[in-house]
Amino acid sequence: MWSLRKGNHIYLEIPSSFSYDKKSFLVRLLVSKEESPFLVDFLLGLKALSMVPGLRKVSFQISNPEYGFGEVWNICQAIQALNDKGIQTSGYCLGGGTKALLLLSFCKSRYSSSAAEFFPVLPSAEPYFFGATAKKYGIGVEAYASGAFKAFGETFQRTSFSAPAKKNIESLLSDQKELLEFGFRNTSGLALKVLEQPILSAEKLKEIGFLTDFLEEDEFEENYLHKDYKKETEDARPEYKKLTASGLRLYNKKKNFSLLSRSLPIVAIVPIQGNILPDLGREEDFRSRQVSFRYYQEIFKELKEDPKVKAVVLEMNSPGGSALVSELLYREIKKLSQMKPVITYVLNVAASGGYYLACGTKEIHGTPYSVVGSIGAVMLRFELKKLYDKFGIKKERIGFYPHRDILSEYGKLSPQSEQFLKKEVLRSRDVFYSRVTEARQKTFAELESKWGEGRVFLGDRFQKAGFLDSCSSLLDILQKLKTDLGAKKIDIQYLPGTYNWKALVQDLKPGLQFAGFPFRSLSEKQKKEDPREILYLSDIATELTK
Repeated sequence: MWSLRKGNHIYLEIPSSFSYDKKSFLVRLLVSKEESPFLVDFLLGLKALSMVPGLRKVSFQISNPEYGFGEVWNICQAIQALNDKGIQTSGYCLGGGTKALLLLSFCKSRYSSSAAEFFPVLPSAEPYFFGATAKKYGIGVEAYASGAFKAFGETFQRTSFSAPAKKNIESLLSDQKELLEFGFRNTSGLALKVLEQPILSAEKLKEIGFLTDFLEEDEFEENYLHKDYKKETEDARPEYKKLTASGLRLYNKKKNFSLLSRSLPIVAIVPIQGNILPDLGREEDFRSRQVSFRYYQEIFKELKEDPKVKAVVLEMNSPGGSALVSELLYREIKKLSQMKPVITYVLNVAASGGYYLACGTKEIHGTPYSVVGSIGAVMLRFELKKLYDKFGIKKERIGFYPHRDILSEYGKLSPQSEQFLKKEVLRSRDVFYSRVTEARQKTFAELESKWGEGRVFLGDRFQKAGFLDSCSSLLDILQKLKTDLGAKKIDIQYLPGTYNWKALVQDLKPGLQFAGFPFRSLSEKQKKEDPREILYLSDIATELTK
């Protein structure tokens, strides 16, 4: 066992980004950027580390995170699990914002360069309002909302939020600050007041005791096996033995090796990322950062018919979208949940249609930082007659029938059409409310008075009200699923869509300059792999989960 592990200290990079789709071969040729790992792979790698007997220390190289607080919180929980096991954790960060500092805060020893600077931003908001611009150019915006907090339309109608909407956002930001304050205070003791400074020097962080010491980046990387990351002489002997990712893989293979081959129950994780599209075409292609009906309908059908898949986790990151598609996907999820356990894990956001989909699952879990709620409905209509008048454009209505004006952007709606849209919004809201009350055992009146009408909350507050089953790490949820299935081991399979050339073209902005387009030759040499092997290579996921 010891000969397979070959070490008691590992150096590990915490990536700056995670993937929620896999790139096709063509896209990998066109885009030179190295593909990011999947979050679940990285978390499983950290869990595997916590189970290695004799492991003494982990040194984390922290890059400035480009992901949300949901991912950061999950990584922090995994680092804390190492701390709880008595494993020493050290972190090095050369700069970044609040998220980078939070990751560093969970490490027992914290290092940076004396020249480093951090740029923290505490929870705050500065939204745009286009009401005055729309009025100036003759663009009318009509919003039909089911409640005072469903404030999406206010961005286009007003020059500031209404009092109820502003109060809801202020409450959300206040809860976020409390969570951050708790996180920093209980790990490093850093006061949130310090993070109000827009530029925070490493020297200041050392002065107040947040940083353990100053180091240059190459010292931390090259001397991580030496005491205090300093190699006094060329022949100085390291204090630790190196543990590589390959050694960890061998250890896990040995630990889980069996002469009798047997299939393990599969838990499939399906990422649901982005806005819910109002399209019902026959195209079934995956669309990166968008949720289309046909694609997920086919995915859910395959999962339902696969006997090896024993449970499904929906990794939710959606602010909502089409009410119709939300209802259709909700029904597909319900069909799947009748065959096998389906749960939702809210990574960063499950608002409006995102929470609608979650109500189709057996359980809903998230993080304390997850943004959830926005239970309600809204419709927008743009009226462009005054804009047309500025350019001398006229439209004549011929053969119009009752409510046909709803489909036109020219002219005011009739009173009858306005009433029709108001009723439709309330009908859509009532269907949404019924899905929530059925899933969470709440009453219509309770939703309307405290939790509905478009209000948004953090996961911690929503969980206390009974709208989430827990605020737990993704690894804890997978462990609970394993227990519920009565299995000693499970095979966790992440099922991302393929980011192909079509998605790439959609993401390219107008005016693309070919000089900046990173074509690579097939014969171009690949970047030499670090001999320490970064742990989060996705090919170890299956091995680490068994």
